[in-house]
Amino acid sequence: MKNLYPYFSQNPLDRLDNLRGNNQKILEFMNTNSSLFLIFDGNNILVDEENRQCLFSKKILEQYNINKKEIVFLGLYEDKYYFAFSLNEDNKTQLSKIALREFIVLDYLDQEMLGILAQASSVLNWHESHKFCSNCGKSTEIVNSGWRRDCPSCKKEHFPRVDPAVIMLVTFDEYCLIGRGVNFKNKRYSCLAGYVDSGETLEEAAKRELYEEAGVEGYDVEYLFSQPWPFPSTLMIGMRMKAKSKELNIDTNEIADAFWVHKDDIKAVLDGKEGYSFTLPDKRAIARNLLDIWVEEK
Repeated sequence: MKNLYPYFSQNPLDRLDNLRGNNQKILEFMNTNSSLFLIFDGNNILVDEENRQCLFSKKILEQYNINKKEIVFLGLYEDKYYFAFSLNEDNKTQLSKIALREFIVLDYLDQEMLGILAQASSVLNWHESHKFCSNCGKSTEIVNSGWRRDCPSCKKEHFPRVDPAVIMLVTFDEYCLIGRGVNFKNKRYSCLAGYVDSGETLEEAAKRELYEEAGVEGYDVEYLFSQPWPFPSTLMIGMRMKAKSKELNIDTNEIADAFWVHKDDIKAVLDGKEGYSFTLPDKRAIARNLLDIWVEEK
């Protein structure tokens, strides 16, 4: 199988998790002249468009009066320490905001670095949605260099969570099944996908989602690769499987539509040929990697 790396799946950082609880050491890293900082506003990243810059020096902390306790330590790469923080709405900025989905194809960073963005965005989104304790409802505070929230009231410790979701390349001979989500834009189709339930294996989740959405029984399920998807914090798990038949029974509460497409037609659409009634995901999505692999197989 050709090595294909989904967007966000490559992260060169040494996360130095053993040092996250050492506040003095992290502050030392933060004050190092070579340290670099990413700035987020929800799923937007802030950039200096004129200088094509998305990584900023420690001077940015003074410029926006950032509370250092709310800065997340990401890790070390090539003698540089990486951090991320969310900009408070009260801070006025001349920097541009670009949606992360759009930013990743603008070549500010090499693809080998994009996993850093997924890491930063996911944990910052988690902080935004976990300001209160799920155990007692009181306010929580950031600790462990941004990798935990503690509740001073009940002493409960909260750790960042990732939601696993399977996305499936489903084939029957020379055909594959593609579907359109209820919120997809017009004509856009992709591989079927769904979240993993509690107490469920990845293989069983893939078979269950296929049957629930399309009424198809699957078998020979195998894992291929995964993709961190920071919207807000999902791990997309790429699977492939075979279908026992091509008969469909679509649940329109789950998906808007689905149909079988021959490999030659999938390849033609991926190659940019026009005149088809459907479009496929671009290179940002793991579904594109799954389809690319399949059409290249002999």
